[in-house]
Amino acid sequence: MDTLSRIMPQIEHVVLLMLENRSLDNVTGWIYENGKPQRLVPAKSSPDFDGLIKKTFFNSYDGKDLYVAHGTQDFSEPMRVPRYDPHEPFAHVTIQLFGDSGGNVPIPLKPGTPAKMKGFAYDYDASYEDWSTLHEVMGAYRATQLSVLGNLALDYAISDRWFSSVPTQTNPNRAFTVCGTSLGRVKNSNEQAIEQFDTKTIWNALPTGTSWGLYYQDVWQNNQCFTHYTFPWIDRAVIPGRFAEIAKLDTFLERAKAGTLPAFTFLEPSWGYGKGIPGDGWVGKQGNDYHPPTEVGPGEEFVAEVYQALTKNVPAWQKTLLIVTFDEHGGTYDHADPGWGAKKPDSHSGPAPDNFQFDRFGVRVPTIMASPWIPAGTVFRSPSASYPYDHTSFISTILRWQGIDPVSAGLGQRVMVAPTFESVLSDKMRTDIPDIGTIADTIAGPAPVPNFAGAEGVPVAVMRMIVDTSVTIEEVEARLKLYKARGGLPV
Repeated sequence: MDTLSRIMPQIEHVVLLMLENRSLDNVTGWIYENGKPQRLVPAKSSPDFDGLIKKTFFNSYDGKDLYVAHGTQDFSEPMRVPRYDPHEPFAHVTIQLFGDSGGNVPIPLKPGTPAKMKGFAYDYDASYEDWSTLHEVMGAYRATQLSVLGNLALDYAISDRWFSSVPTQTNPNRAFTVCGTSLGRVKNSNEQAIEQFDTKTIWNALPTGTSWGLYYQDVWQNNQCFTHYTFPWIDRAVIPGRFAEIAKLDTFLERAKAGTLPAFTFLEPSWGYGKGIPGDGWVGKQGNDYHPPTEVGPGEEFVAEVYQALTKNVPAWQKTLLIVTFDEHGGTYDHADPGWGAKKPDSHSGPAPDNFQFDRFGVRVPTIMASPWIPAGTVFRSPSASYPYDHTSFISTILRWQGIDPVSAGLGQRVMVAPTFESVLSDKMRTDIPDIGTIADTIAGPAPVPNFAGAEGVPVAVMRMIVDTSVTIEEVEARLKLYKARGGLPV
């Protein structure tokens, strides 16, 4: 690998926290509804934050216009919107972006076709929903509701032009985040998202002597966390001379407060998942990753806990960059066309019949950065007017920060061209440490039936059995087995 002069010399610690399944509009679209950014990067880019505007963005369905909600306070469970997990796989996202009110997508979908972002309501609909719950896919929290995310973005920086890497769900997007490719996969290989990517990772490209840590809360498979299991080449990065700690979250919190974090830290949330049951709450597991249909309050608490631990040690915080982002939009509404022109990372194409060429980006997600070197009220975009940020920008920037040329790092062609984000930092350090607050108005809904691993893809009929205490788990498993045998589980 070739070396270059290092960028971001004022930063010694980068902490990357990737959360789950929320679009920019859904959780941060209203943050600048009453004002404008104080600092723009690049300086001559648009003076307006590309967020939501009242009575402007909508989807039509069955003859009715569903406008983006101005906050979720009018829904029955304001901090659990949407109450049904929207669709995430590639085929559904194609409908969300290119479909009309009837779900019709142009065939063939020619390169350069604008995404009108009009198919979310159609794709979300199900026979057991009413107009109120259908409208929830157009839900959008106000900054006073998600005060931790909102204050962090306003007190430091947010990008309004950061896109997920693939127009699909979790695993391919997380693969692009750490590998620069999904090896041609355009959706999770199964409902439980248990799979592995046999390819090089960012940890394999870091120079010898670069300390790093992977901190998690949940064990995923084989006594390993999700990232460790899903990207097994991480084990090949553990070589003599390199510090590599794969440890629980409390270790991260202790090291953050002590000022002894490694150079690069990757944080995993506690995974949440589930499905709504009409009139009966929901089935699944409450995490702190913001994943619909779980409560968002625990996610707010988690982000606040990370920030407070990092700022506890002032000398260490003065050399730290915290990044908070989301892997994909999770089917929640966003109004911004992701656009075409993404660089295909390698020779892999998506499977038939689409044969996706990885030439367009995924839906926009909020990416927030905090550091004493970032002035309040910053909104940052790519230095290239024609090529936006996506998750491979994490790889390209971190490698450049460690003096490695992304072109020779062996992580694919998308990483080679991904714009870096060092310009979000200024040349003057702040001395204040803003208090980003706590949850403003959490209203808890019904608790889920916990730890039911199949909740992501279980039909409503089976879920109703799960919440019926008179039905044994053996009966539930037998019914679920029958549904699978008949091919009855949703894609």
